[in-house]
Amino acid sequence: MSASPPNIRWYVDCAQIDDAKEFVERFMLKPARKPAGREDHPQYDIGSIHEAIVNAVAHRDYSIAGSKIRLFLFADRVEIYSPGALPNTLTIETMAYRVFTRNQLLVRFLSRMKARRTRHSFLESRGEGVRRILDASEAHSGRRPVYELFDEELRLTIWAKPSPHEAT
Repeated sequence: MSASPPNIRWYVDCAQIDDAKEFVERFMLKPARKPAGREDHPQYDIGSIHEAIVNAVAHRDYSIAGSKIRLFLFADRVEIYSPGALPNTLTIETMAYRVFTRNQLLVRFLSRMKARRTRHSFLESRGEGVRRILDASEAHSGRRPVYELFDEELRLTIWAKPSPHEAT
């Protein structure tokens, strides 16, 4: 028995993941120094941004009618809002160490779909995304990202790396 084709909305969501990541990559500040050669200093670890967007799509609560994932790019941070409270006994404190998949079929689909530019799967490994976001973003900017729960919505704040041109 062959598997039925994925819902067309999932194809749109995959394009939206790529588009959202490219939006941040395009509009984040990229200060550079050119002592002997150009040296870029991007504000965000783009792998963490990609992981955060994919997590928002894969783990949001699709039963909340009319809700949307929202991404905001500020001068000093990126905020990603994902509809839905944390499932079951998962807490902000345990997210990095426990695995819970709210949308099994969508997660399986995202592990098979490839990003436009990198041709890598949207989800490469399960259960490591939150830790990867926290550790890589903190290593990049010097500030640990913050997850916060507001009723039926999860917000992730990823801090920007200060520009080398700013006085410390």
